[in-house]
Amino acid sequence: MERWIYIAMVLAVFNFSCKDQEQNKKGTQSDEMETGAADTEIANSEEDVDSPSGLNLEDMFKGDVDIEGAAMVFSQMMGTISIEKKTLVQADIDSLKSLLEQHPNLSQAIAVEENTVDVDFSKFLGAVSEMEPQDFNTLNGILPKITSSAAAGSRRPDHPFAGTFFEQDLKEVSSGSIQKRVENKRLYQNLRDASPEEAEQQLANHYGIDLKEVELLKNIEKQSGILNEKQAQKLKDPVYSNEVEMALEDSNTSSNFKALIKENKEMQKRSANKFLKKSSSAREAFYKLNPGWYSETSDEIGNTYADTRNKQIYLPLGKRSFADAVVDFDPGNGGQYPEGALHEPDLTVELARLNQAKPEMCSIGLKGVLTLQFLDNAITDVNGPDLYVFEAGAIEPTVLELSKDGNNWLEVGKIEGGTAMVDIHDFVKPGETFTYVRLTDLETRSGVPGADVDAVAAIGGALRLNLDSSVLFEFGKYDLRPEAETLLMELIPQIEGMGKGTIVVEGHTDNVGSTQANKQLSEQRANSVSTLLKSLMKASADHFSWEIKGLGDTQPIAPNDNDENRQKNRRVELLVLPK
Repeated sequence: MERWIYIAMVLAVFNFSCKDQEQNKKGTQSDEMETGAADTEIANSEEDVDSPSGLNLEDMFKGDVDIEGAAMVFSQMMGTISIEKKTLVQADIDSLKSLLEQHPNLSQAIAVEENTVDVDFSKFLGAVSEMEPQDFNTLNGILPKITSSAAAGSRRPDHPFAGTFFEQDLKEVSSGSIQKRVENKRLYQNLRDASPEEAEQQLANHYGIDLKEVELLKNIEKQSGILNEKQAQKLKDPVYSNEVEMALEDSNTSSNFKALIKENKEMQKRSANKFLKKSSSAREAFYKLNPGWYSETSDEIGNTYADTRNKQIYLPLGKRSFADAVVDFDPGNGGQYPEGALHEPDLTVELARLNQAKPEMCSIGLKGVLTLQFLDNAITDVNGPDLYVFEAGAIEPTVLELSKDGNNWLEVGKIEGGTAMVDIHDFVKPGETFTYVRLTDLETRSGVPGADVDAVAAIGGALRLNLDSSVLFEFGKYDLRPEAETLLMELIPQIEGMGKGTIVVEGHTDNVGSTQANKQLSEQRANSVSTLLKSLMKASADHFSWEIKGLGDTQPIAPNDNDENRQKNRRVELLVLPK
């Protein structure tokens, strides 16, 4: 067999092409130039992994690997894969059926059934060796989606040790020889078919520990990639359950068990410290552009998040920075899971390598449109980038628009070519805020149709607090109710947490009554709230400059078509803009 066939197969299965590596490298360099923050590896060890199979691709190109021997190892590792057909798009299924018709030998390795697609890798190599390059390239584009779907759990997800220490150690740890890793993976597969008693005994024999210690390890969860700095801080000094910690102090506990726990803790510490080192660079880059920003010396609110390309971005408002609600979703061709774009990012690098749609991520779809709303913060211009899109996998061209009311839109640029951030400085006025963002896919095909969005964040942003006028005022009045003081007192810690800046108090009404009367009432209500809030904040009120705005019915947050929606529009908003 010619070597290029096997190499191409490995690249296809693991989606690990040199082109992808170069694109990721360029994307990382571009991001570093914009923020000064280095890319971060989110991995479970300090070692570099040449490929998920443990085979060194450089050596293969040099001819330093026994291709037939490696092919045998690879076939043993992969075995037979079966995934649900619905995890593939129809175009890929049609292409696969066409290849099977043109190459009958391929049908011995791949079968498209009514509900599944099955691949037998022990027969795969012989089948593809006779294919023309153009046909193999077509297969090369489909195979990673099949293997990644299987890796994500589409294949028999009921493994008794899934999500435990044993899955991580036997199936994912990359240290040791190829043969050792093959043996570990084979043992993990065999555990599925063994009885619970047999499985636990096999693990006890494999690790040289007793059955009670097997049970303790089974209750330790597998460690996934680190998502943010707060999580990394907790992993700096990992502590397990009381039972595990007590076992470590027990002289009767086996040395092998203690060594396994020590190694696992050290692995977590290394990952945490690597993350924290990189997150410190991301924070410093932000404060270099924005000196004097709140929480610079005591950062309890801010947090640093990792995206799926190992890029870290510091957000001074922490979890408040993210979009909170889906306003509208046009899935275009193949879009799904719009709620996956809300709140903090929850995909790790490992998950994002899988070319399949998942609920944690919104697949916008080809030419799809996703509209999101920020409820407890707002997008505003800061020094440097202002908006960050946590997109899984390759960054696909996507247009970004902003709005204050969800009706009138302002295009502020697009994400493409290696950067997921946008600077809105050239499009907005100083201090202007926006609470809606709209993303429109520009029809770029990849593993999942359209842009794949895990989260959308305002990098700087403003604290936004919405107060219901019915709680503060009698209908049509601007004198505060007695209970208003209690409500405002509850907000003061959040405001003071910003340190210093500008507090904008905005009054809003529904559309009942004349425009002039509504504007006057909204301004009077904003002034009443501002006066009371200043008196309650006492000395800390002097840390902020204050602005009063009466906006009347010009910025509704709901249609004025019924009593419930009109009540939503009768409100006072506090915007706290950091200095």
